[in-house]
Amino acid sequence: MVWSSIQYRLLGATLLASFPSPNRGFVVPPLIKPANYGRSTDWNHDGTLSTRRLLTVQSGPISLKVPTTSSTSTKLLAAKKGKKDEPSLNLRLVAQNLANQAFIGSTIWTGGSGFEVLMDKADFGPLAVLLGVAGVLPLLAISRAIETSDSYALSGLNLATNMAVLRLFGAKPQPISAFVLSALMAVITGVVEETIFRGQAITFSANRLTDGDVLTGAFLSTLLFAFLHTNPLSFFKGGDAALDNLVLFALQFVNGAVFAFLYVSTGNLAVPIITHALYDFYIFYKTHMVDVAGQMDYASREAMMPKISNRALEQRWILQRGEDFVNGVKQSFFLMDVNRDGVLSKKELRIALFSYGINLSESQTEEVYRKADLDGGGDIDLDEFLQFVGPEGSTGKAVRNTLLGPI
Repeated sequence: MVWSSIQYRLLGATLLASFPSPNRGFVVPPLIKPANYGRSTDWNHDGTLSTRRLLTVQSGPISLKVPTTSSTSTKLLAAKKGKKDEPSLNLRLVAQNLANQAFIGSTIWTGGSGFEVLMDKADFGPLAVLLGVAGVLPLLAISRAIETSDSYALSGLNLATNMAVLRLFGAKPQPISAFVLSALMAVITGVVEETIFRGQAITFSANRLTDGDVLTGAFLSTLLFAFLHTNPLSFFKGGDAALDNLVLFALQFVNGAVFAFLYVSTGNLAVPIITHALYDFYIFYKTHMVDVAGQMDYASREAMMPKISNRALEQRWILQRGEDFVNGVKQSFFLMDVNRDGVLSKKELRIALFSYGINLSESQTEEVYRKADLDGGGDIDLDEFLQFVGPEGSTGKAVRNTLLGPI
């Protein structure tokens, strides 16, 4: 099954189950810079980015960006010598991530000040484990709210999440390898970042920058934590880059505040370490197994099945657009179908449109949804989606023409 680049973008922006980005709390510097990866770029099979040309159509309050390049131009899963060349584990990127942490936490591994802080302030007893597990619950609740949000402001963050994990573990499910590597990266990141930002930075900020005020020290260290998990230059770029970075900064500040609270309230560095590690492990593993590889596997399987109930309708579009087009429509449809019920809800469609650079208001989404929901049943099935996309040849153009008329 061949995946087009626009379908990979759909995976990032439409999967409601997509976990918050690995940039939501794991690497300094971050593994990727989400604000640089906008809603107008595509990923190549080697993990690099290629810029797409977009046609922007403005009318009143909306701006529709419609890809002008073929969505089938980038083949991420292509047949090669009779075998599928599927993206797999990116061990070099994993090693880079671990090397970053090793460098940042060098005083821990070499027995320096970081090691002394860890030994002095961390007690990994049963109570610490219990509190660490309890501490991750509010973070997971926030994450779930972000995952299922149809807010345009959060779509870039979810897109960056999926693409980062896709680069790490590939499109094929890797249950054992991904589990081991996720756990390894999460534990090392938790130890390094909590030792630095909570164990050392809070004390330094309180004693050197204030008159021993621990709360102020915690605030300042949390600001630093959030700042170093973003790409500061993106704030000056404006547009989606600045928005994505601002949302990321806000989320990282919340994460850092939770970690700081756990440390200050318990006096045990082990508690935020455990919380941080569990949080990052969930980010990596759940995103890979459910949101990226799992959703791709679902879409590929469903696209191979005769899901279009009207065979004459399918043959019509095969004759007009070709079999690759129809298969691509099926794949895109099932990528959007994140709850896997065989139909598209209004929320699923709205989030999917973000991946095309189409930011619609609720009323505009309603208008598009009414146009695609031919039988007025309250959801869009595959037959209706094919009829909606078929005449224009792409979802973006179909939406544009629905709102603005043919151009």
